[in-house]
Amino acid sequence: EMSPLSALAAVVVAAPLLLFSTPASALAKPKFEARPAGQPGLVTIPLDKQYVPVTRNNRTVMYKTAYFGTIYVGLPQPQAFTVVFDTGSGHLLVPSAKCKSPACETHRTYQRNASQSAVDLDHDGQPVAADVVERDQVEIAFGTGEIVGDFASETVCLNSHAGSTAADVEQAMDCTKLRVIMATEMTTEPFGAFEFDGVLGLGLESLALDPEFSFFGQMTKLNPNMELQFGVFV
Repeated sequence: EMSPLSALAAVVVAAPLLLFSTPASALAKPKFEARPAGQPGLVTIPLDKQYVPVTRNNRTVMYKTAYFGTIYVGLPQPQAFTVVFDTGSGHLLVPSAKCKSPACETHRTYQRNASQSAVDLDHDGQPVAADVVERDQVEIAFGTGEIVGDFASETVCLNSHAGSTAADVEQAMDCTKLRVIMATEMTTEPFGAFEFDGVLGLGLESLALDPEFSFFGQMTKLNPNMELQFGVFV
């Protein structure tokens, strides 16, 4: 049986801000304090832990551990998604409301019409023409499964900025414009067993279809003082 457990853990991204927030309850609403110029700070995300069963011949032979946290996509009302932070990939993918796969129906889905910051894209990063019927799509393998998805450009934040203006979000250290993949198909294996909704790749730009998919790459373009470092504290 799947046994999800809560854990005090955090993915930490180096940025020119310092987070003073040690209790788990305080992590839900981060408080930032600026540091002197040139000194790195921290942006933290509390993580949950899930034990995922691995089966062989209909028998559970072991459990894998997955850590996941919440990110926010779109404006003006950010849509929250839980994602696993994957060092072996370079894309952000979340389930689309267009996805009718069983694995999508058990997770939160991205509502394209609710976002004013989204731009539908072709595979080459160009905006989709209004009269296009069939969109460019991509198929990506993940272990024993795969996803098929559309391309879009979106605003992605590590913390919720609900109620903030677009101009405020553009200045936020934990937000960036990013090319993302909105999954229209997801295989039941392995995504049906996961509690988290999607995947945020923390890999280098070489692991992405294009540098504009790279979360770290886009963050450092906006924040030149940001360090390409992250850590997981369990």
